[in-house]
Amino acid sequence: MGSAGRTLLLLAFSLYWGGLTFYTGFVVRISHDVLADAMDGGLITQRVTSVLQMLGAVTVVLMAFNAIAVTRKVRSYGYVLIACTVVLALALMGLFLVHGQLDAIIDVEDRVITDRENFDRGHRRYNQLTTIQWLASLAYLPVTLVAWRSTDARMESPSSDNS
Repeated sequence: MGSAGRTLLLLAFSLYWGGLTFYTGFVVRISHDVLADAMDGGLITQRVTSVLQMLGAVTVVLMAFNAIAVTRKVRSYGYVLIACTVVLALALMGLFLVHGQLDAIIDVEDRVITDRENFDRGHRRYNQLTTIQWLASLAYLPVTLVAWRSTDARMESPSSDNS
C-alpha cells in the first residue's frame, strides 16, 4: 500500500475509531447526565451509531486492502492484520443486524420502546459487539505501524544481489 493509501487508511481509521472511542467513552455518559429523558439520549445514539457503522464499513475495506498488501511482504504481520480485519468485519455485520433489530422495537414518533426485554437483550449484545470491534481496532493499529516499518526497512535495505 503506497503512501496515499496509508494516509487514507489512517484518516478513515482515526475518524472511525476516534469517533467510536470519544462517543462511547464520553458523549453517551454526558448525554445521560445532561438530558432529562433517557429516550432523548437514546435517539441521538441511534443516529450517531448508524454513522459510526458506515464509517466502520468504509474503514474495514481499507483495512482489508492494507492487510493484503502487508501479507504479500511480511506474512506474519499480514496474517495478524487479516485476523483483526475479519473480527472487526464480523462485529460490524453483527452491529448492523442488531441495530436493525433495535430500530424495529423503538417507536420514534411516540418515543417509546415497544419491547423492553428484547431491547435490553439487544442493547447488551450491541455493547458487546462494540467492545469486540474496539479491541480488534486497537490491536490492528500498532501491528499496522510495525508492519509498515518492517516493509519500508526491507525496501530501503540494499539487496544482496547487488554485491
